[in-house]
Amino acid sequence: KIDLVISDVASLPMKAAGNLKIPTILIGNFTWYDIYSQFPEAKNETHLIQSLAEEYSHSTLQILPQCHLDNKIIHHKKEVGFIANKGKNMRNDLVSFLGKKAEKKILVFIYLGEHGTRTVNWSNLRNNKDCLFLTRDPIKHPDVHFIDDKFSYHDLIASSDITLTKGGYSTLATSFANHKPVITCERDDFYEFKAVREYLQKRQIGIIVKSTPFKQGDWQEPIKEALKLTVKNKVPLNGEIEIAKIVQQMLS
Repeated sequence: KIDLVISDVASLPMKAAGNLKIPTILIGNFTWYDIYSQFPEAKNETHLIQSLAEEYSHSTLQILPQCHLDNKIIHHKKEVGFIANKGKNMRNDLVSFLGKKAEKKILVFIYLGEHGTRTVNWSNLRNNKDCLFLTRDPIKHPDVHFIDDKFSYHDLIASSDITLTKGGYSTLATSFANHKPVITCERDDFYEFKAVREYLQKRQIGIIVKSTPFKQGDWQEPIKEALKLTVKNKVPLNGEIEIAKIVQQMLS
């Protein structure tokens, strides 16, 4: 007695529901078919790649948040705004918590994930005299201030001036929902990054740094450039509200 199946972004539920004549919604910036079909080994595993395509083809609708990859295997699609949590600007509380060293500083929130933190030369951050670097990542360096759960991830982004990130969808969406420009690294091993690159450049809401200078912590100029950017009214938001309406329409 299931009326609707929603997936993010597994393919098999789409086929199972399709066989039972149950409508489906796939919510995602990409499908795994988009990603795996680009692997060098894909030509040796065509049966696996095609099985993904066949499973996804049963989708009644794919909802595409901003900054997405397109495909030709799902016929009906609907683009919506970013799906993100909006934070609360708690800058005064944050500065009070950090002390005098945070006063009149540019606050840069770092989110690279555990793997990304091991590739950066953190000692070069001391060259950024005007900045104070904050993170929730496991970075142990005197120039980076680890903030525990006293402040939420979303509030930290809302309270900072810039987000410096590896360029994953969730962090980008949260930054833009809070009207914060981003600095990110070129990612040759991340097929989805072509969509990220095009989106940031077209809308002028982020700075992309080549891999080598990014890993060297050579961020002075990117920070200056990012501070010149504005995000407000440049990107569609409230994707979650649009999706809720679509779900209600399908259920009715």
